[in-house]
Amino acid sequence: MINDILLPGLVFGSLYGLVAVGLNVLYRPTHVLNFAQGDLIMLGAMFMAVISVGTALPWPLAAIAVAVTVATVALIEERVAVAPVLRRAVHGVGWVITTLAFSLILNQLVGKLWTDQPRMVAPPGPLSLRTHTVAGVQFSSYQLAVILAALGVVIALELHSRTRTGCAIRAVAADRDAARLRGIDPDRLSRRAFLLGGALAGLTGVLAAPLILASVTMGFGLLVKGFFAAVVGGIGDYRGALLAGWIVGLIEAAGASYVSPGAQTAVLFAVTLVILMIRPAGLRQSGVLHRV
Repeated sequence: MINDILLPGLVFGSLYGLVAVGLNVLYRPTHVLNFAQGDLIMLGAMFMAVISVGTALPWPLAAIAVAVTVATVALIEERVAVAPVLRRAVHGVGWVITTLAFSLILNQLVGKLWTDQPRMVAPPGPLSLRTHTVAGVQFSSYQLAVILAALGVVIALELHSRTRTGCAIRAVAADRDAARLRGIDPDRLSRRAFLLGGALAGLTGVLAAPLILASVTMGFGLLVKGFFAAVVGGIGDYRGALLAGWIVGLIEAAGASYVSPGAQTAVLFAVTLVILMIRPAGLRQSGVLHRV
């Protein structure tokens, strides 16, 4: 059970949790769920695949270059697909179409650059995917690193939420117009959120590539699982997103082991439905958006 369900569930659940955390970073100051987040993650993974093969850049510098590049693309998305919509109707839902359109355009452009052939990406040294066995538990050093990286990201964001900027984001989330009257610039916070959310998407793609291979089709699946985690954890809640990501990963692994690998998505939908019927606001029923 530990080798078949617990460890794979936590590892892939950490990736789903990071996707959900990225969605929450964008949602807090904008109330926008970015449908292009999956393709931003795909872009990060593909860039990492190209850099790792075509250059001698050290892994940390390559990861930073990927994060900066994807953050820039996310900022462009905010400027052309989100800010104009929010400027016209803050509480409108036009961003559903515009972020979806940006996602489709980005996917088509990436498809022109690279084929849909999956690309292998090696983990950074000294980490590896080589399996170790301790007390019957099989794991690799890279799997543990992914779990710790997800924990580190959530801790850093929780600490950031206690800063002056974090308080300003909560104020905008609670009431955008009232925050503007108090001298807070929601547009500036929106740009910062997309830069940070884009960087997180790039980092998620970098971490995911050695585990699931980099490909132009990888974004949609991660986006769907990330949405599950964000909703189950409570929209806007970082800790809830990671917790729900782990739960999604464990449900997925258990469904594949006990039901059928082809039925794991159906099992995930069914369990998620039950959770939301019991706790409609998510597992943590976050009050984050209302505490200023």
